[in-house]
Amino acid sequence: MTNDQAERAPEGSSAALDWALPVLVTVVVAATFWLALSGKGPSLFVALAVPYLLFGALVVVRLRKADEMRLLKPRSGDFTFGALVALLLYGLAFVFHALVTSPGEPRHGWVIRVYILFGDPLSQTRYLIGAAAALIGLLEELTWRGLVTPALERRLGLLKGNVVAVTLYALAHLATVWLLSDPAAGPNPLLVVASLGCGAVWSYLRWRMERLPPVLLSHALFTWAIVEFPLWR
Repeated sequence: MTNDQAERAPEGSSAALDWALPVLVTVVVAATFWLALSGKGPSLFVALAVPYLLFGALVVVRLRKADEMRLLKPRSGDFTFGALVALLLYGLAFVFHALVTSPGEPRHGWVIRVYILFGDPLSQTRYLIGAAAALIGLLEELTWRGLVTPALERRLGLLKGNVVAVTLYALAHLATVWLLSDPAAGPNPLLVVASLGCGAVWSYLRWRMERLPPVLLSHALFTWAIVEFPLWR
């Protein structure tokens, strides 16, 4: 997204709404993680699907109102860029796992706790789980890079807006530090660290491409690969 696009608020927007939306998304997603992982709500995928579908619909409405639906229009090369970034992130995740959470390391329990969320990787439904994870990943990007980031860019500028958006994205996963903790390894920072690192990459990709499809595809493919090709294997 160019500086002019970042600074130009869509029709009907207000400063109050631009501040409220990032806070609302962060609180709702954080609460969803807490309720789902503490056993007080539905399964994580189902729980996340509801708010992300609503936020995603809001993105489409706001883009239509601002006559910026071109930001969602796919182009030639989008899949290639998205796939390359997803492959890069998967490679970095694999290296991190080999160095920090591989079998025999004290923190191996962290990665096992994360994979428990996806169920049995050898079950007959693993392909459905992978597809569901990819859909949630796509909706996450539509929300965070399509709604939260532009709102903050309009109020804080390009760089600060993206930094704050990535920080809020990580904070939304903060409950997992304790809810996915391991008795031996202790509090589990994996999802927060992944949110910071991947969120920064996807924010850069959005800025570089000036559109959303490559980012949506990248997150969807990365999440699918993490489920279909477990790091711990």
